[in-house]
Formats: sequence, structure tokens, C-alpha cells
Amino acid sequence: MSKVTGIIRLGRMEHGLLTAITVVSSYYVSGGRNGYVALTLLLSSFFAEVFLFVTNDIHNINEDRLNRPNAPLITGVISLKEASWVALISLALSLIQVIPVLMGLTNPFSLAVLLSALILGYMYNSRLKRVAVINNILVALVTSLTYLYGLASVIMVKYQALEFMLLLFLTSFIATLGREIVKGSLDHDGDLKAGISTIATKYGPEVANRVGSVIMLIAVASSVPLIAVSMVVLGKFSLIFTSFVVLTDALMVNLSIRVLNGNLRGFRELSLLAMGLTLTGLMLSSLLLFISA
Repeated sequence: MSKVTGIIRLGRMEHGLLTAITVVSSYYVSGGRNGYVALTLLLSSFFAEVFLFVTNDIHNINEDRLNRPNAPLITGVISLKEASWVALISLALSLIQVIPVLMGLTNPFSLAVLLSALILGYMYNSRLKRVAVINNILVALVTSLTYLYGLASVIMVKYQALEFMLLLFLTSFIATLGREIVKGSLDHDGDLKAGISTIATKYGPEVANRVGSVIMLIAVASSVPLIAVSMVVLGKFSLIFTSFVVLTDALMVNLSIRVLNGNLRGFRELSLLAMGLTLTGLMLSSLLLFISA
């Protein structure tokens, strides 16, 4: 593995790119139209994601020796000092959002959302990953702030767009929370060895599976008002968004039933796919809105 490949793997840059596109899509759907602001959002969210993934590996190097022996820091492709520099540079670049705020091109509240994600994500990486329930809530919150970052960057937001993005944030938060709780069952043995406390390690995988499945079903229910509001915000393109949400719901219901029956085979990948479908629907809808404008 080359040094460049090691850095890309360390920063999970494919996740950063997906996050960046989601933020820009949220910005456009929320009513933002400034190309320069969209560019700074793209860059700041990408590098914020890289910063959080790199610091996660730095603070969890002992756990990775057990669970991820091929990780760049474990194999030595990237040294701890190099990883620290990558984290610092990424953090600095993520703060590029300060420029459009100072220029008056974007809402200053966007900085509050960005800083919240950075601080909460780092707190999770450094110590709160080991605290049961809090760890799951933080992952769900930081993941879902992606939608609010695009929304918060728009100076004047229409009520319907605000309602749509808040519902999208809420649905994402609930779904991610349920997924993280069930994932605790998959990571049960490794988490026990590493001293990470989860619902699965405290009360057993069966309890975690039941709790996580119920929460995911609540997320499915919360998508109903989301679909209704999307018809107003996305217009004729709401059908595309709705189609992807329905696919997400169908997969989440199927997964919940399987997990309740003790079948976790393929859960990690399929649950990620389910959430990715809603993201895809948002991206396609925003792109079509942009093209037809």
C-alpha cells in the first residue's frame, strides 16, 4: 500500500465525498443558489469528515489492533505523526466556511452547525465512544447534521424547505440510532475486549437487537410526513425522492424483522445501503431541480 492510498483509507475519503455532495444537495433544496457558498460547503464538509475519521483512528489505535489489523496506522503505512498532521490540516481546511460568512454570503448559523459536528465528533472519538447509549446518539447526531449544515447556510429559508430538512434530519437521526444499536451486537466480542460499553455489552445482543429494530421501525413511520412535505418542496421531482424513500423503508422493515428473528447476516452492508438510497433520492432530486431551473 502506497502512502497516498494509506492517507485515502485513513481519511475514508469516499465517505467525505458522499457527505460533501449531500450537504450541497441540502443547500440547494433549502433554497441556496450561490455557487461560491456551495463550493465552500463542499470543501468544508469533506475535510471535516476526513478530520473526524483520522482522529477516530488516532484515538482508537488499540481497538484497531484487535478489530482492524489492516488499518493504515496498524500496518505502519502511515505513522502517528503523519496522521496527526493530516488531521490538523483537514481541520484547518474545514473552517473555510468562515470566508463566505465574513463576506455576508451565507448564514453565520452554518458555522455553529459545523463546529458542533467537529466538537461532538471529536468528543466521541477521544472518550465518549466507550459510554453506552451516548456513543450511539453522538454518531446518529453527527451523521444527521449533514442535512442541517446545508440548510443552515441559506440566509432566507422558506418554511416548507425548513420543515422538509428538519424532518429529513429527524428521520436520519432515528434510523442511524437504531442501526448503531444493532451494530453493537455485531461488534459485541471486539467491544468487550476493547472496553467499549454498548447496549449489547451491558444487556446482551438480544436486547440490543430488539431496541434497535423498534427504533428503525419508528424511523420508517417518520418518513410518512417527510414524503408529504417533499411534494411541496421538490414539486414534480418528489416522485423520485419518494421512490427512494419507499425503497429505504421496505429494506428497513425487512432488516428489522430479520434482526428480531436473530438474523444479522449482511446487516451492516444492507442497512448502509438503505440509508444511502434516501441520500441518492435527495441528490437526484436536487440535481434535477438545478437542471430545470
